[in-house]
Amino acid sequence: MTHLASYIQALFFAALFMTFINADIGWAMIYIIGGISLLSSVSLFLSKKHFKAELRELSGTAEVGQSVDFEIKLTRTGFCFIPYIELCLSADSRISIRTSLLFSGTKTLRGSFKTTHSGINRLELDLITVRDFAGLFNLKIPVGQAAKKAVLPKIVEYNGPEIIPSVLPADDEDAEEGISVVRGGLPGCEHRDYVPGDSPKRINYKLSAKRNRLLVRLDESAGFSATNIFIAENSLPVCCEQAFALAKILVSKGGSVKIIHKNETKGASSPETLARLREWLAFREFAGNSEQTFSPPKEADIIFSGNGTISTRAA
Repeated sequence: MTHLASYIQALFFAALFMTFINADIGWAMIYIIGGISLLSSVSLFLSKKHFKAELRELSGTAEVGQSVDFEIKLTRTGFCFIPYIELCLSADSRISIRTSLLFSGTKTLRGSFKTTHSGINRLELDLITVRDFAGLFNLKIPVGQAAKKAVLPKIVEYNGPEIIPSVLPADDEDAEEGISVVRGGLPGCEHRDYVPGDSPKRINYKLSAKRNRLLVRLDESAGFSATNIFIAENSLPVCCEQAFALAKILVSKGGSVKIIHKNETKGASSPETLARLREWLAFREFAGNSEQTFSPPKEADIIFSGNGTISTRAA
């Protein structure tokens, strides 16, 4: 809100004072009010292009509901004498930060916002509002900067229909980044120590008895099953959480999974690769609405769409 109407009233009063009471004092009042208004306005319009704001990138991952800190760097680039600067940001809610560049060439402003859903959460610096000393003018400067925070899928219970691992073997070599076979392509000869969460079907009990410790096969070609999970383009974040919950179940049953989203894929077949799959899902951007149409690929076994709708095997 500006004070322009108040200054016009003050000038009108000074003019009446000059006309009917005392001309000298009236003129002095006009000069003072008018001079302050002019200087305040000129300093604002000269300063408005002589500063810049930079919303810094966000790194790493977060959990849903976690508070994430952000920074905005304000830098003076020339003559800039603005007593009032308001930065307007939006995440799930509006955030306002007020400051000034009167006596500082550079300022670092800090704030925080809460993540609300799995996948990419956006923080946008939409608008900067500047105001002069006298409060005559508010200038709104569009910005349009954005920072992204990757948010891990929530660990939830799968609430869809019961799914068993596909009987088809994995059709690619990316089901698990830790696949290992001997030279010549013969499977089943590489092992690692058992990790809590591994399927009992992976344990080589004969070799474990000899070595006196539980060993798990690394090879994915020795009869383990694979399931292709497709997250549609119109999927809301709840589909990401449900797809990961289903992936955990299938891997725990001895299967391997491949999640497909926006023409990119990521597979998992062990607790280690499930963790990497969860992180991959954190960097995915899901739809803002569920009305879009989509065409599932033919290899999809399970399809997640919209607000958690689940269907099996594409026609």
